Amino acid sequence: MFEIIRRIGAITRLMQIDSNQHFKALGLNNNLFIYIIRVVEQPGMFLAELADSVQIDRTTSFRTVKKLVAAGYLTLQNDELNLKIKRIYPTEKAQLLYPQLHAYEMAKSQDLLVNLTTAEQAQLKRLLRKLQVNGQKV
Repeated sequence: MFEIIRRIGAITRLMQIDSNQHFKALGLNNNLFIYIIRVVEQPGMFLAELADSVQIDRTTSFRTVKKLVAAGYLTLQNDELNLKIKRIYPTEKAQLLYPQLHAYEMAKSQDLLVNLTTAEQAQLKRLLRKLQVNGQKV
């Protein structure tokens, strides 16, 4: 069974290598593009929500957001009710880039799943939902 986990890890690494090369010219290597996709799709989420969304610890996520703010892709705004909470919004630069990022993500997903039937894809989705790490669903 350990072979399954190794296979998932190998797939993840190969996709990271490809995305890092693909987005390097935009300064979005190291999976920075994923943050932009999430924020464009869910503008106004707060930092902890984004960290949970990309499955990264909050400190690393905050540092990454700061880089993307400095690069002009994201903005941080105080929550209207709780000033301790910072909400994240995409800039126009991020919104203009989003179609390219989303198209890349869709193309890579299709490439990965090309040999699976629709039924097999649905089954894989169901099975992956059952996985957990440290007692928590992923």
